[in-house]
Amino acid sequence: AAPRYPPHVGGVEYVVKSTAERLAMRGHEVTVLCGEENIDSHREEWINSVHVIRWPVQAPGGAYHIPRMRDKLEKLLQDLAKGCDAVHFHSVLTMYSLSVLRGCGDRVAHNISLQS
Repeated sequence: AAPRYPPHVGGVEYVVKSTAERLAMRGHEVTVLCGEENIDSHREEWINSVHVIRWPVQAPGGAYHIPRMRDKLEKLLQDLAKGCDAVHFHSVLTMYSLSVLRGCGDRVAHNISLQS
């Protein structure tokens, strides 16, 4: 999970994109879940062999992405985690996501990056 994903520009966005694309180039199936303002429902696309899911968020002042439709997001997170070998969070949403996925065991890694 990431706050945003390219074409948005930023340090977190670059790190997540770079990591995701390198894993995809090595043959891994990679899905990035990120926040997106000004959308009413989630959008899916493929960018350089990475499955990108943009989730509707509120982002007051462009920071601290607050997910909308949390019930649907919770189900999506659980469904995505079922068949995966690893889950990595690089987002202010980490604590929310970890609470949803608390049963995943040691497959979850996180890097909390707060935006100011």
